[in-house]
Amino acid sequence: MVNNKAARVAKYAIMFAIIIVAVLLDRVITLGLPIAGATVELLVTFAVCFLFDSWLEGFAAFTFMGLSSFILAFPFGKVASQNPLISVLPRMFVGLAAFGVYKFVLLCFRKSNAVRTSQVVAIVCGVAVGLVTNTVLYMGALTLFTDAYGSLVLAIKSVAILNILPEYLVALVGTAPLVMGVRRGLKLGVDGNNRKRDEVPMANDDGQQKDDTYTDFADNNSQNDNVTTDENN
Repeated sequence: MVNNKAARVAKYAIMFAIIIVAVLLDRVITLGLPIAGATVELLVTFAVCFLFDSWLEGFAAFTFMGLSSFILAFPFGKVASQNPLISVLPRMFVGLAAFGVYKFVLLCFRKSNAVRTSQVVAIVCGVAVGLVTNTVLYMGALTLFTDAYGSLVLAIKSVAILNILPEYLVALVGTAPLVMGVRRGLKLGVDGNNRKRDEVPMANDDGQQKDDTYTDFADNNSQNDNVTTDENN
């Protein structure tokens, strides 16, 4: 139990570290520019969101993205993102929306034998919905809590070419191959569920968990009895 908790904490720490590095990379790329691109961070965050096939990881991924944006807003002078209602709160719903669509598409493909294809389609659909959700909620919060734009429509129009187009293109094209590649490298399975399957305890014919210690002990005793019998003979 303790090892499981430690492993989970370590996993979330690694997720947070990867995402904050991606956000930092975007900040460095756009340093000195009036825009704050999110091309790398969206690609990486979506990949983390779908990697383990878990609602919690999907929610945590975009929450970490929001926290990273909030933390790095201070050293990079991004005033709007220093407000957690703009940088953090909208992102908390993005992961849920994206992962919900991902699971819904998989549900539609549940009778299909093309597991890899269904995963790719589900990831792309989830990314598409997640991108739109992120744009609407973030730009909406930016319009609501700052005077930067007069309306949500004007806000989206102002960043459509320099921000939205490259971010959408890279995320839609790159997330599925990245997820499938990392799943293969980490031996998570095509669907990302190998670790869940590994955690399922072995069961006997009655559906009860096997006691491996007792089984080994019984086997050892049986072997000892056979040796004793042979010596007596």
